[in-house]
Amino acid sequence: MNDVSRNTLEPVGGKHGVALFAATEEEARHFGEQLLRLGHSSDMAMSGGIASAIGWTSSNPPPTVLLVDLDGDPLPLQSIQDLIEVCDPACQIIALGSRQDIDLYRTLLHSGVFDYLSKPVPLDLLASVLSRAQGHALGEIQSARSGRTIAVTSVSGGGGASTVASGLALLLSTQRHSSTALVDFDRSNGDLALLLGYEGDAGLAGALASEEIDARFLQRAMGRINDRLYLLAQEPSLYADANFSTEHLLTLGASLCRMFNQVIWDLPAGRPQGSLDVLAHAQTRILLTDFTVQDARNSHRLLREIGDESAGQHLLLVANPSRQGQAGIVERSQFEEFVGRPVDLILPHAGQVLGDSLLTGALHLPSAPAFQAALLDLADLACGRPLRKQAPGTGIVGRLKSALTRNRSAA
Repeated sequence: MNDVSRNTLEPVGGKHGVALFAATEEEARHFGEQLLRLGHSSDMAMSGGIASAIGWTSSNPPPTVLLVDLDGDPLPLQSIQDLIEVCDPACQIIALGSRQDIDLYRTLLHSGVFDYLSKPVPLDLLASVLSRAQGHALGEIQSARSGRTIAVTSVSGGGGASTVASGLALLLSTQRHSSTALVDFDRSNGDLALLLGYEGDAGLAGALASEEIDARFLQRAMGRINDRLYLLAQEPSLYADANFSTEHLLTLGASLCRMFNQVIWDLPAGRPQGSLDVLAHAQTRILLTDFTVQDARNSHRLLREIGDESAGQHLLLVANPSRQGQAGIVERSQFEEFVGRPVDLILPHAGQVLGDSLLTGALHLPSAPAFQAALLDLADLACGRPLRKQAPGTGIVGRLKSALTRNRSAA
């Protein structure tokens, strides 16, 4: 279990104010001298360019400002996107390079980069840009970058949304090195704290009851699960107060997106006040269903409400079979024809092993390796990444076929 006294977020910027990754060692020494003259540590000027920056950021506290040299990178725009995925939204990214290209400049700014400086960079210009970037990081101006909201809900009760949401959060924080917040919006019967091995309140009740959303309050109140994962939840209450406005709830979501790369909401199938608003505004919406007549009907109804992706919002219909062998199961093709869209992913049945792992502590995904691998695929889809390339027979379909073959052989 977690030590409640230690459940606070790291300060914005961690222990590093400014970090710089130059293309060459010679340029790193030059930039180090400039940083030293501006009152920063020269040790934080390193070589290796953006590739080294991505690796360093994945395993170190985020700096307030990160400068990366694009020279020598064959795919600088893709590399910037990879860096943004692992870099805290509060960290301001400044790109450096030799190209004087207005189209590149505009594309970088559109991607969320704070500024692009053409080399060589004069000391006064570097000082000015660092000052403005640090002002952004401290909240003087709203950051251009923000995290992604991922809403997870079941079309019917008992669909495994909490298990999937907690699993996604664990994998994004540990396997994809992404700063992640997990919101348990089941205020009456929430069990994310149990799944994650956390004890105590985690700030949700106070955040919803406050007159204003204070980032410093959230930093203190949220529960720390690991170095990159924090929980916003409350002690379950049958009489949870619903006296908050939609605007206040969405402001809370926006504040979390300025603090974390990924913000995952576990939304109850009962649709309490505010849950449909979160679904409507989330960048990625994951609907969990089973291949039953009841879930087909509920999926069809929910898709009519939130299935429009014309504004760029991503919707994933995910099958999480849990009622195998029961009456009312329909074929996948019949299900898809009825709801009017294909199923994007099928999670393998995890059986009882995940539940058994809770008897000794937090949810232990490695005890169900096929389920864990499928969840990692879902995490990549939810974040807009292409699925990992797999050898024949090792993907989700291959794993399911292998399991069916083993079962038939045993029979």
